[in-house]
Amino acid sequence: MAKKSFIGSAIILMIASFIVKIIGFIYRIYLSNLIGAEGMGLFQLISPVYSLIILTLTSGVSIAVSKMVAEEMAKDHRVNLRRITGCALGIVLLAGVAVSLLILIFINPIVNIILKDSRTYYSMLLLIPCIPVIAAASALKGYFYGIQDVTPTACSQVVEQIVKTAVVMAMAGYFVNVGLEYACALATIGMALGEISNLLVLIFVYKLKKNRASVSSSKKGFMRKRIIVREIVKVSIPVSFNRFITSIMSTVEFILIPRMLVLGGLTYQNSIQEYGRLTGMAMPLVFFPSLVTSALATTLVPAISEAMSIRSYKTVNYRMSKSIQLTFIMGFIFSAVFMLFPDTIGDLVYRKENIGHILYLLSFTGIFIYLQQTLLGIMNGLGKQGILLRNSIVGYAIRIVFVIYCIPVYGIAGYIAGMVISSICVCILDVSTVVKTTGMALDFRNWILKPGLVGIIMLLIGKYVQSFFTIFNLSHLWTVVLTIVGNIVIGFLLMFALGALDKDEMLTMIGLKKPQR
Repeated sequence: MAKKSFIGSAIILMIASFIVKIIGFIYRIYLSNLIGAEGMGLFQLISPVYSLIILTLTSGVSIAVSKMVAEEMAKDHRVNLRRITGCALGIVLLAGVAVSLLILIFINPIVNIILKDSRTYYSMLLLIPCIPVIAAASALKGYFYGIQDVTPTACSQVVEQIVKTAVVMAMAGYFVNVGLEYACALATIGMALGEISNLLVLIFVYKLKKNRASVSSSKKGFMRKRIIVREIVKVSIPVSFNRFITSIMSTVEFILIPRMLVLGGLTYQNSIQEYGRLTGMAMPLVFFPSLVTSALATTLVPAISEAMSIRSYKTVNYRMSKSIQLTFIMGFIFSAVFMLFPDTIGDLVYRKENIGHILYLLSFTGIFIYLQQTLLGIMNGLGKQGILLRNSIVGYAIRIVFVIYCIPVYGIAGYIAGMVISSICVCILDVSTVVKTTGMALDFRNWILKPGLVGIIMLLIGKYVQSFFTIFNLSHLWTVVLTIVGNIVIGFLLMFALGALDKDEMLTMIGLKKPQR
């Protein structure tokens, strides 16, 4: 069973995520043109509840499976790999069915009391069959992450997005004509069918690999199912509880935003539109580069668990340090791009919605949001879920205070200021925990100084790069695309020139070059 380096696995996930994000942007652009800012705001009202349910149910088991499978792989206890996955599937399917029944019973209070918008009823109803499906997929993903074969999960994500987009585009004409609530329900139908296709791909590959794999007669390290279940529960409950608490706080935060905008003087319809621009349009753009850190966070859990299980602490520190360095590099480059061209990017993707000012403000959150994701993977790999929960609660508490007290006075700008401050606080708390746990050295020179210098240079020369591409008299679309791509390429070239990135080291981390002794 061959495996790639954790950076190599992250790159495969990153490529898949890039394809998914591109298709997702096409989907969002199409959907936003179809249902407008109010429709996007209505659809986004459901997202926090969806995240609360799905992340609580699946994140703990997925991390537990990937962590346990990686540890058993490192010890060469291969007999336990599929036993772990089978036990996890049983646990999450039972939990998924139970949660679906609870939502079905309490759907009216959720829609009318929590969301306070009856138009979300059909969307919530259509979410119910998704829950057991996504739960089952999380266990299979954990297995593939654990063996560090991320290709199946990467393919399943792409298939899911293609199916979701195709369904919405195929059925849009009928649903839009019958009302906004039904158009939002259509988006939920697309999401449900996409999740089902995701699971089917994972099951197919899992069965295919099972049939092709030779049956090992070795019973080395054999674990009984009751011990496996106990270990899965032991690892997954702290992670799931963490997700549950943070998802509740996130749900409270996002439900409060339109209400606080109304207190600030907007009508309810205008507040939903502004909420849709922030969460449904601007945030996905700024968080687009997080596909890199999300991939890193996913592959770091089994990579750190594997190294910790064989007491290779030098490897652990190296993997953590380089992941943080790559996060800062990416953060400074993309934050500079969003600071330079907020209106241009906003108008290119979402015409007539005027999200440029929101994009500019959100650009200051980029570095810290990306870093939080990488540190999430590190902390989960180290088994620090309790401290992670404490730090996350601190961050969300800061944001909710800003939502309540600053949005009515300063609008969306007050909320984004809270995002920046809370993200900085959480990152500091997480890094201090990692340093205390592992003794990892803080490499400020390669983490911050060199990438920060590149970011400053990009801000100084960015407009000149744009002027250069205007001399070719290309269409507006091509000029904008080449300007953005040109700035990103220059940013990475400057990283290599200043030594923030090293070619040989990157090839080694990816797995294309053998490490030197």
